[in-house]
Amino acid sequence: MKRDFLIHGTWVLVAVGAFAIGKYDSNPSGETSSDQSAGTKGALASSSKRKAARGESDDEGDGTAKGGANFTGGNKTSFSSEEMSDLVLKTLAITDPIERQRQFAELLASLTAENAEAAVKALREAPRSSRWGWGQEYSLLTMAWGRLNGPAAVAFANGLEGRTKEWTMGTVLSGWASEDPAAAIAHVEGIEDNEERSRWTNGLVSGLARHDIAKATDYVYNLAENDAPMTDRYMDTVVRQQLTQGLDAATAWTDSLPNGELKGSALERVADEYARLNPADAATWVTQYAEQDFATNAIGEISEEWAERDPVAAIEWTESLPEGEGRRRAVAEAVSEWAREDLTEAGNYVSNLQPGAERDSAVSSYARRMVNENPEVAVEWALSIQGEELRQESTARTVREWRERDPAAAQTFLDGTQLPEAVIQEINRPREQNRWGRDR
Repeated sequence: MKRDFLIHGTWVLVAVGAFAIGKYDSNPSGETSSDQSAGTKGALASSSKRKAARGESDDEGDGTAKGGANFTGGNKTSFSSEEMSDLVLKTLAITDPIERQRQFAELLASLTAENAEAAVKALREAPRSSRWGWGQEYSLLTMAWGRLNGPAAVAFANGLEGRTKEWTMGTVLSGWASEDPAAAIAHVEGIEDNEERSRWTNGLVSGLARHDIAKATDYVYNLAENDAPMTDRYMDTVVRQQLTQGLDAATAWTDSLPNGELKGSALERVADEYARLNPADAATWVTQYAEQDFATNAIGEISEEWAERDPVAAIEWTESLPEGEGRRRAVAEAVSEWAREDLTEAGNYVSNLQPGAERDSAVSSYARRMVNENPEVAVEWALSIQGEELRQESTARTVREWRERDPAAAQTFLDGTQLPEAVIQEINRPREQNRWGRDR
């Protein structure tokens, strides 16, 4: 199954924010914070006097969009909490998205341990009309606060509730871990409630991965050795960061991991990204793991992606794989995509497969595509599956999907057909759904 982990708009803003955050530790002018503050206030005062003489307001004529923030050059400046709150509101009032992003980056560069809380609170309390970039900006502000003052940012997050608390805690811990990994790790590991500790671990791992991939990888493996839950999710977080270094670095890193489930999680994510760019090369790379069960999902990802573009080439690759779970999955994914484009050719291929688990999986995939065109024939295909469990599951799924599209026709079919009782029960069983409402 394809997954899109990066929302492009968010990561563009994150990149700008990261640039600005990187300015925290630099002071090109060599001034102290007090010198900068005095200089800034003096510059603002002088500017106000000049504008007053020209009959202009502080909000206009300063090279920014109307209502924009007021920053001095590219140097880090120091603002009080009250001034920072005002700057946030002025930045949010900018209607030009490019100018707003530019000034938000300047705002990030002006955060300090003392004024970060005021910035976050001002953003939270801003009018809804100015919140069109709120989620991205909030994530960056809270992450930056975590870098500047992890304990204070965590304390603030603990005072929130529900999903807002989870969101905020994740970003502040990510920021804290990227700046002071030891302190962030100690904090999370000191949480006594297992469920709460598990919730905050992903933010911790995200920050560790930005700080040191090797440290983040070791940390996730240590969690797995201690039977911590959701380690595959944490590994995925590390992989996303590793992929920013390029596919060569990501594949080399993945190859270096110990064989097992966590390596399988990494393989799947890297394979998905690799196959989007070059499925043939991705197939060559992953074939070395074709006999390993932990690589089954990765092989399936590549087969699916390749079959979307060239189903015949994908099928030829699957036939070159050694028999086993990986090949079975690859054939099923390729058939599914092929049938989306050409039911007849895909059906001819499936018909010629030798009886067995590989053919059963391919038939199940094919029936799922066929139900859109000819549901009764799709049921016949599903009933031809030899494996009892998969036959029942595939037949029930096909009939349910038919019933959703055409309840009357599906019911007429059921009334006139003697399906096994186990299949009838499966058809009528309430389906498990994930949190998005889709079938598992």
